[in-house]
Amino acid sequence: MNVSTKGRYALRALTHLAASYGEKDNAPVSIKEISSKEDISNRYLENIFVAMRKANIVKSLKGEKGGFMLAQPPEKITVFDILQAVEKGTAPTKCASDFDFCGNAPKCGIRKVWVKLDKLVSTFLKDTTLSEVAGAHAAMNRKAK
Repeated sequence: MNVSTKGRYALRALTHLAASYGEKDNAPVSIKEISSKEDISNRYLENIFVAMRKANIVKSLKGEKGGFMLAQPPEKITVFDILQAVEKGTAPTKCASDFDFCGNAPKCGIRKVWVKLDKLVSTFLKDTTLSEVAGAHAAMNRKAK
């Protein structure tokens, strides 16, 4: 699995929302604020948040005090959920997630390696919550200052 820039930026942006989840009673955060703090372009974030909204990870509020907020507590959102929304899968190879992708699948011992790796990675990503990532990110930022 190769996490794209979109996946990395999505996790960074949602980490920012998770950090504000408790301190601002989940008040909306603008794309402009996230863009500025995370050094990610507004347009790129807009595309990411469209996918996040479709996956019901974030919700939006329009208007002057509008922006984005988490649709549920960060403890309930997993890294798997986030990557699924923007990466459209986490499998290391196409054949690991689509048996019919390759005509050799029924007799391929190598595919078994990819399927096993996919299960391990998926389990890890499903067990890792946005809350954990946000906590680790905040701790690293405090050390860096």
